[in-house]
Amino acid sequence: MKNKKPNKPKEEGAVDAELLRMYLMGAANPKHGTKISAAEDIIDLHLHQSQVGKGKIPANDALFHQIEEFERALDRAIAAGKMEFRVVHGLGKGKLKQEIYKLLDKHPQVKSYENTYHSRYGYGSTIIYLK
Repeated sequence: MKNKKPNKPKEEGAVDAELLRMYLMGAANPKHGTKISAAEDIIDLHLHQSQVGKGKIPANDALFHQIEEFERALDRAIAAGKMEFRVVHGLGKGKLKQEIYKLLDKHPQVKSYENTYHSRYGYGSTIIYLK
């Protein structure tokens, strides 16, 4: 029989980071829930043509769908403890990028972001730095 070390009581007000991550990822019972999968380093918000219009997503809901996907990716990155991740928004008219920047400007876990040239995405992506 192995000797177990006695559990040290947590300091009052201390937060279990792993438990918090699991709750943020939607686990109803974190001790027995699903494991957190690693968040992506890059999230591409481009929609495939078959998804828009007469496909699954009405054309006027495409932006809403992309913003929802971005918010989920941001939450996953924060919960996974990422320091940075890249969002691919494309160039187009810039509406998606503007909406993403509005969210980033007021998000408490975002340190900064920048739209610098990337060899694969050009200026159609933004790197986001998290706190």
